[in-house]
Amino acid sequence: MRGRTIWLLGLLVLLPLLAACLARESATGVGILGYNHTGRDIPQFTINGGNGGSAWRHAEGGTVCCALMPDQWKPGMYVQVRWTHDLSTYHQTTVPVPRYKSIGNLAVHFLRNGEVRVFVTSMVLGHPEYPLSGSEAGLREGGDPVWRHLR
Repeated sequence: MRGRTIWLLGLLVLLPLLAACLARESATGVGILGYNHTGRDIPQFTINGGNGGSAWRHAEGGTVCCALMPDQWKPGMYVQVRWTHDLSTYHQTTVPVPRYKSIGNLAVHFLRNGEVRVFVTSMVLGHPEYPLSGSEAGLREGGDPVWRHLR
């Protein structure tokens, strides 16, 4: 009887741990790509405290590694973006991650109006189906980033 009681107690202790392991969502490390639509250089930005790279004025920054993103989008997803123009004064905002169907890079857009937007996408700015479109999509005001040969 005593052995059975110890076994049941052990099972009761292990069940919550097993449930926690099963409930863990799968996530993937994705590249971070910065797009600077403004006239000011961004020599450094971070995503959730990890390096995001740099994004020079009116340009696309290089892809850096990595941000951990869930393989499946879920409501209420946010990332914290922190950036600087002079390496001494930092700005910070928390932005929602829009719905995505499949995992891809994390694109970070610093827009001319001061807004920061992010997208998880396997496309790059210039593709006709890229999630940022319209007048705010060009890296320069009035610019159209869509590649002509894909229209």
